[in-house]
Amino acid sequence: MNPFLSYPSWIRTIDHKSSNVFKRLNATPMDQLEKKQIGRYMRYKLAFDRMDEALQEGWLLEAISLQESIISDRLTSILDAKGETVSIKQSLGRLISHAKKVMTGSGATVDGDFFHELDQWRDARNECVHAFCKLDDHAYAENSAEIFGEQMWETAKKGRELVDLVKHLSHEAKAGRL
Repeated sequence: MNPFLSYPSWIRTIDHKSSNVFKRLNATPMDQLEKKQIGRYMRYKLAFDRMDEALQEGWLLEAISLQESIISDRLTSILDAKGETVSIKQSLGRLISHAKKVMTGSGATVDGDFFHELDQWRDARNECVHAFCKLDDHAYAENSAEIFGEQMWETAKKGRELVDLVKHLSHEAKAGRL
């Protein structure tokens, strides 16, 4: 079953193939972009290239950190497109709640909802980044490193999926379709 089908209908209606802003920008001659667009594009290209390289090379903490940065930026972009003022220092948890409230009328996350998945990923990200050497239930097991490594892989893979979804939502919000 396609996990995308569990998302609300307003997310399922997004045409993910045609809204790939990076493919469109790659097809746009650089001299047609405004100066600030070029800088932003180059930083995004670097972030996506580094994130994908980090995933390929197994540099999971780097991949997860870049995913958080991209997701936070795209949530901020969605809120900005909706006329909301957001501090660039706002935490990911608050961005998720704020975006959900603006887009659905409720800040509460519910199982199976896209924002709930983002929040669960945020918790997993925090576990990977902040609990690397902390003792937990698996810390004394012989396969402790394997268990934690698998958790990091799962978090990084899920983060990559969510990056694409939030990127598409941002594009749709800026186009006025959300």
